[in-house]
Amino acid sequence: DKRLKERKSKWDFKRKRNRSTTTQLVFAMGVNNVLVDHDLNSLDNSNYKFWKSHFYELGWTWKTRFNRDASKLYFKYGMSFLWNNLRASNNKLHTVNEGTTNLVVHAQELSESRLRHVQMNFPVHLEWDFSRSGEYSDGTKRDRTNKGLRLGVGAFAGFKLGTRQYLEFKDPTGTKVEELQKASFNTNVFNYGVSAYAAWRSTGVYVKYDLNPFFKNTEIRNISFGVRFDLN
Repeated sequence: DKRLKERKSKWDFKRKRNRSTTTQLVFAMGVNNVLVDHDLNSLDNSNYKFWKSHFYELGWTWKTRFNRDASKLYFKYGMSFLWNNLRASNNKLHTVNEGTTNLVVHAQELSESRLRHVQMNFPVHLEWDFSRSGEYSDGTKRDRTNKGLRLGVGAFAGFKLGTRQYLEFKDPTGTKVEELQKASFNTNVFNYGVSAYAAWRSTGVYVKYDLNPFFKNTEIRNISFGVRFDLN
């Protein structure tokens, strides 16, 4: 009846105004490299080009506040696709010998030597969103997000979708060769690690570090630095 419809409409309006979960499209990009034995100083002698090794991440997240009313603390969770690229330096490429991945010098001068590792990840973060709450005409608080400073710390876990190596060089006759190698290159199937970001509104800086070794039987772990966009 009319009375029931009015009550339902009022309840739907109130629930929409006070919803505790929002969604975001997440895009991140930046530089990608590896640490040896968890040592940040190992970047100084990395076998990979720092500014030419890139990562890209595209995903979807849900952001749920812990309290029923407007608050600053949220639980953020979702899923994302991650493209990690490592460009080897000093004319080297990846080879696998008896279960061990090595970087060896190519016989020809390489114009491109890139290992691409694609993953699907499931990140979770605690986020402090210091956006100022709004207020409706009836005096109730309105939860506003992504309108101020945001800090997030968390972790992720996922699995590999594929690994490929791209090589470009000229053979002894001067012919340009583009080579695509499809193999596991002894990379781990499952991955997990920690991540954090600091942002103003929708734009922030982002760091991500794998706790599991990138290659099996090594102490080499992937690390990424970049920018992150969380779009409501």
